[in-house]
Amino acid sequence: MRYMLDSDTCSYIIKQVPSVVRKAREFKGEWCISSVVYQELMSGLLVTNSKRMEDGYQLFLSSVEVLEFSMSDALVAAELLVENRKRGHNIGMADNQIAGHAASANLTLVTNNTKHFAPMLGVHVTNWVA
Repeated sequence: MRYMLDSDTCSYIIKQVPSVVRKAREFKGEWCISSVVYQELMSGLLVTNSKRMEDGYQLFLSSVEVLEFSMSDALVAAELLVENRKRGHNIGMADNQIAGHAASANLTLVTNNTKHFAPMLGVHVTNWVA
């Protein structure tokens, strides 16, 4: 495993954005999502009123590998939260957990929100959208 996808990257795959779908296929078997991202995606599925989007969510969620957020991941996320708040960079709890999970698992976080995640110490970030 090399990559952990953020929710925004997953949404590009769910919406079938060709360039992101190509990247996901190129790295098939090398990426996963955090259980925190799974929760965010399930929330999206539960509120969608679009049959097309519902189908996209269900197809994606049925085939993705989900890594459980563990106590050791929580510790890394807590350390990131404290360090980054000291530096004036606060991204919110869920995103902090996602970043901490990727860092704890030594995976590169794949996100289109690089301004949000790139300043975080200890988190490797790449963008499949740009």
